[in-house]
Amino acid sequence: MNIPRFWAKGICQGEDTRGRKCRFVANGWSFASLQEAREEASRRARRVFEIITAGRTPKQYEYLDRPIREEIVREIGDGNAPAAIVTRNRYGALVLNCAGVMFVDVDYPPPRARGLLERIKLAFSPKLRDDEWQAAAKARIEQVEQWAGRNPGRGFRLYRTKEGLRLLFTDRLYDPASDATAATLSELDADPLYVRLTRKQQCFRARLTSKPWRCDCSCPPNAFPWETPEAEAKYRNWQETYAKRDAQYKVCELVREFGAPADNETIKTIVDVHDRETRISADARLA
Repeated sequence: MNIPRFWAKGICQGEDTRGRKCRFVANGWSFASLQEAREEASRRARRVFEIITAGRTPKQYEYLDRPIREEIVREIGDGNAPAAIVTRNRYGALVLNCAGVMFVDVDYPPPRARGLLERIKLAFSPKLRDDEWQAAAKARIEQVEQWAGRNPGRGFRLYRTKEGLRLLFTDRLYDPASDATAATLSELDADPLYVRLTRKQQCFRARLTSKPWRCDCSCPPNAFPWETPEAEAKYRNWQETYAKRDAQYKVCELVREFGAPADNETIKTIVDVHDRETRISADARLA
């Protein structure tokens, strides 16, 4: 899994060719130490400073070309090669990152109004919107059932999320970087970006807690890694509020199981962690 433990911010300040003061901040990472992350951050900040002040345009680095920049909350399994790592993502939700247990999220298609009158009805009728979502959910579930029928040897748990479906595969472990895995994700109509990220980041991801705006909470005041202890303290205060709001919701609920699960302790552990922390049995709204 391409998830560095150590992250730091580097700052480079100086004057450009016109004598104007400039300040650039860059993130650096390391799998080995915080000091190495700091050194990398400083080098990256310096490179950006030199490029900008020389009047050139910096190369745009895509999310795909960087490791996952998220705070590691805990590891699950062997510390040398953990089966999963729980991180906190850019908007503060906990995410389960798995080395070999495959997750697939499939979004519902957005409601499509046929004509102006139907668009107006959708805009002002919660019941009509709900009916559209229910129809979309039914159609997606039928697609998954058809896929399962064509692949009787595959086993997975099917969940309903706020705006789609989630599949947790229990028949065996999967290689996130393999062509076979990419083919399965595409067959199930997973988000193309997720398909690419799975291969690049060498892990499968599943959100465990609510998106802040779905549980009546603001977004985080700043982002990891923090420049100062004061910035982190401000984030931790937000985190406490978010946890209280999130506790009133659940992320998914179990629809049904397909196939026979493998007798694999890693898979059993991931299923237990996922189902407990997403609160699938709670009497709560999805978020």
